[in-house]
Amino acid sequence: MPSWPLSSATSDAAVIEVGGLSFPKPMTWQWQLPTMQFRTLQYSVPGPGGEDGGAAEFVVSLFAGGDGGPIDANIERWVRQFRSADGGPITPVRDELTVAGMTVTLIELKGAYQGMGAAAPRPGQMQLGAIVQAPGRNVFLRLNGPERTVEMHRQDFRAMIDGMRADLSAPVAP
Repeated sequence: MPSWPLSSATSDAAVIEVGGLSFPKPMTWQWQLPTMQFRTLQYSVPGPGGEDGGAAEFVVSLFAGGDGGPIDANIERWVRQFRSADGGPITPVRDELTVAGMTVTLIELKGAYQGMGAAAPRPGQMQLGAIVQAPGRNVFLRLNGPERTVEMHRQDFRAMIDGMRADLSAPVAP
């Protein structure tokens, strides 16, 4: 994979850089060392507090070429991690737009969330996701956590997507 700039704990706190893309980042989102395989970047996102207002996490995964699998298969996997209040499947909210000349698929999910390795579903969760189809790579962005916290950061998430910029001089993966 080409050597693109990658945000770190000492990088500009107002910008996320990954895969030749840059995104404006809210100053309150704090860089963390990724805790799982396939996470390129990870940030802690503060919540309003209280029982249903804990911190959320923002995760970025970068995959070159076709690595990471088809877009629809990833969206289906995300959807299967959520359940409605009665335990049934949920219906995602899906949209597609073009930003900086690239297709971005947006996904919104709400319900009881059971991610990889979780013992049981956590009710009252939400995910805002975006998949950027950049030349030679896909960048997956997910804001996931308590619904109240994710809602509190909805405009920040959308501002990041709308403010995405591409480094046109960045090398493209084969």
